[in-house]
Amino acid sequence: MRIFWRLVLAHLLTDFTLQTNYIARWKRQNVWGGMAHALIFLFSAGALCYNYLTDIWVILGNNIIIYGWMAILILTIFHFLEDEWRVWTIQKWNSPDSFIFFAWDQVIHFVLIFIFAPQTEGLFPEKWVLLGTLFILTTHFSTILIYYIEKQFFGQAEMPVDKKYISMIERLAISFSLLLPGKWALSFIFVFVFSEVVHRQWKKNNFSWVNTVIGSVLAIIAGILARIIYY
Repeated sequence: MRIFWRLVLAHLLTDFTLQTNYIARWKRQNVWGGMAHALIFLFSAGALCYNYLTDIWVILGNNIIIYGWMAILILTIFHFLEDEWRVWTIQKWNSPDSFIFFAWDQVIHFVLIFIFAPQTEGLFPEKWVLLGTLFILTTHFSTILIYYIEKQFFGQAEMPVDKKYISMIERLAISFSLLLPGKWALSFIFVFVFSEVVHRQWKKNNFSWVNTVIGSVLAIIAGILARIIYY
């Protein structure tokens, strides 16, 4: 599943790391924003899977062959259509962009990637893909996930920039502490305790318990899984 994990990394880059606030607003304003966003996936996936673009990825029936470049193009089109459906649904029914929409959107993207990626080779990702995925999951992905959870259950609709990046750095430190050799991996406990002390002293940031608990749990899980795979 080497290609599958590379496509997952391309998707995470597209939907989180490289999707700035400007692009997110642009997507909601007109179709050109959605197309620009989809093109980011096209180039990201193409770059990460460059050596496999001419390989056969999927065979449908007895005579329909889908090569790598074709699969990425199809995924790009579906990525665009899924995002446009989400925007249209929210605007059509005047619905809030909620956690449910976010979760549904991500599930659809990952299912499509699984369908069009060749199910060959090992189950686990390459180490560099793993580290890239870990970085995004513990930084940008977790930030957006926590945002939607807080918005869904507590009505919070914004996240200050300083709070966002402080939380990202803390989660990243926890995850990568767990990749240290031997007992040094337990240093994640020190990182967690230290961050809590900082939160209590730096009261103006007002970190919620949702941010602390869910963020820390996600960082620890990501770090443990990465450690199991990495070692």
